[in-house]
Amino acid sequence: MATGILQAVDTGVVSDETLRFTTEEVMIKAPGYWLSPALVALASWIANDKNNNVKALNESLKRDDYKTTLFFLLVMRRLARNEASLQWLERYFMHQNPHNLDREFIIILEAVTTGIFPPASRQLMMTNVKNWLDQLTQSDNYINEQKAQWVNFFEAKGPLPDGKYPLLEEFATNWNALETSIKQSKTHDILKTHFNSIFASSAGFSKATKIQLDEILTLLVTNFDDEELPLQQQVRLNQLIIQMEGDKNAAQALMDTEKHIFDEKVDLLQVLTNAAFNPELAGATKATQALAVSISQSWIVEAHDTFTANSRNKVPATIELHIDSFKTTTQNGSDETEQLKKHENYWADFLKNELNKLSFPYGSIIIGTLIFLLGFWGFSMHFIVGLAGFGIGLVLIYNAINNHKKMKQSIKDNIETRKTKSKEVLRGCIAEAVDYRKESATEDAKAEELRQLLIAITPEDFSSISKDTKNILQTN
Repeated sequence: MATGILQAVDTGVVSDETLRFTTEEVMIKAPGYWLSPALVALASWIANDKNNNVKALNESLKRDDYKTTLFFLLVMRRLARNEASLQWLERYFMHQNPHNLDREFIIILEAVTTGIFPPASRQLMMTNVKNWLDQLTQSDNYINEQKAQWVNFFEAKGPLPDGKYPLLEEFATNWNALETSIKQSKTHDILKTHFNSIFASSAGFSKATKIQLDEILTLLVTNFDDEELPLQQQVRLNQLIIQMEGDKNAAQALMDTEKHIFDEKVDLLQVLTNAAFNPELAGATKATQALAVSISQSWIVEAHDTFTANSRNKVPATIELHIDSFKTTTQNGSDETEQLKKHENYWADFLKNELNKLSFPYGSIIIGTLIFLLGFWGFSMHFIVGLAGFGIGLVLIYNAINNHKKMKQSIKDNIETRKTKSKEVLRGCIAEAVDYRKESATEDAKAEELRQLLIAITPEDFSSISKDTKNILQTN
């Protein structure tokens, strides 16, 4: 409705009476909401009804001084009322605290980014912003907080598992560390794409001023109120769970990097970080996101250096394998010959030990022999008794020896089968280890590419940023 009223002013096709009736109806339907009397004030102003305008404006300011000020600041600028917009901007900055800014400050930053304000208004705003930046950056705490958030952001941007190394995943006992390492090394390329998309989309931001301002007004009146913050947080978490394909832990990690976006009041540096992380949630566009990244460049680079150093420090020096009962370690899989020899020796020793555990059936043989010898004595009693003694003794001896041979062969066959399968798995693990280390090195090398991209960021790269804004950033 706010945008419609402004467009009605542009076209002149809506009567003053229609505007008055429509806005007064909203005043009744939305009691307590600041925008209702603001629209009444706007309609009264258009109809040149000063008395009603003053009453409605005072009511809107009473309900929410901050948003009402923002609203009329933007409206006056849209209608080219430069002197009025400057007065509203002075009112806006009158009680601002860079340590404790409302989330809606991003609207003003957005307006400057897109070149909406007249020169005098921009100068007023940017003088304040420069002083705030100087004030906040004098404290290491504020910068360190932002760097820590960026490090967490980088860590959370890693890819989902792709199952590329199934054998290492199953047989490497330190797979969790290996997976974390490759995930972090792959993050650099993802981040490079992320930042490139920010700059590419912001470079084409060149709409007409009134259209830009309509969009910013929409951001202001649709940006959720503080009372909605808990619900918005839950909605965002559910969106991330879907995005991360049901991985709640990964979703929560991303959510944790964005948690300050839902804070009711933040410092200026946090405003910039919020806009850089997620402009839509922060209530901004890609143009402001690019500007926020530009201003935050120095600590983003430091955060990336920290992230890279931490990642490299955590790269496992060896790949620890446990295949069947065979345990070994390899650095990069280049020692296949040595590993296979070690594997062969292990199973040879294992077979020897297992065979040594198999005791020879001396007891059964002795018993059989005794029975066989008793057969001689049995002949003295009866021929059949003697023959039975011979037969039983021989059978016991034969069975004992034969069973021993079978058990021995069974052990050999079982161990040979295990050794063969283990050898195949070992070869596969070694091949995957080679590929893993190559991919890890290739992806890690992209850290420098990303660093150079971040270092090269300059406000001049963004056509939507005004000359005055560039000058401010160049002095910081």
